[in-house]
Amino acid sequence: MEAVRTELLVRLLTRHQDELFRYIFALLPHEEDARDVLQETSVALYRKFAEYDPEKPFLAWAYRFAYLEVLKQRERNQRRTRLFHPELIERLALERQEQEPVLQARLQALELCLQELPPDDRELIRQRYQSSRRTEELVRQLGSSRRTFFRKLDRLRRALLECINRRMAAEG
Repeated sequence: MEAVRTELLVRLLTRHQDELFRYIFALLPHEEDARDVLQETSVALYRKFAEYDPEKPFLAWAYRFAYLEVLKQRERNQRRTRLFHPELIERLALERQEQEPVLQARLQALELCLQELPPDDRELIRQRYQSSRRTEELVRQLGSSRRTFFRKLDRLRRALLECINRRMAAEG
């Protein structure tokens, strides 16, 4: 029975990891901290998974754990920097959770819009935003100046934004 529940947790975490990370990252200023909190959240979910009711939405349940882990991370970071007031963090967390359906729809629209780009442009966007390659490397690869590189990125971002907005308007 334990193995079945563990497998269910792994499946749910895998399915919702991106949403959970985006939720956490919206509440913390540093990606590294957000990744640490995601890991701690996963551990907390594992420890408490026996209390999870499969009839209820997993993501809403997981967000509560993530929120608590964000607060713990903020306490750890408090020695280093000044942070937002806890009430503001709570409000941001609630607003982020409420916006989840719209954010998911926009993310799906982005995926479709990316597919409409020419392969070279799609690859440039992927390398700029999904890889850890430095800007200088990408400029060299493109064989252009920094200015040309950033103009091209700007043009692609605007085209993607227009595409997303068109898709959202068509759905809504």
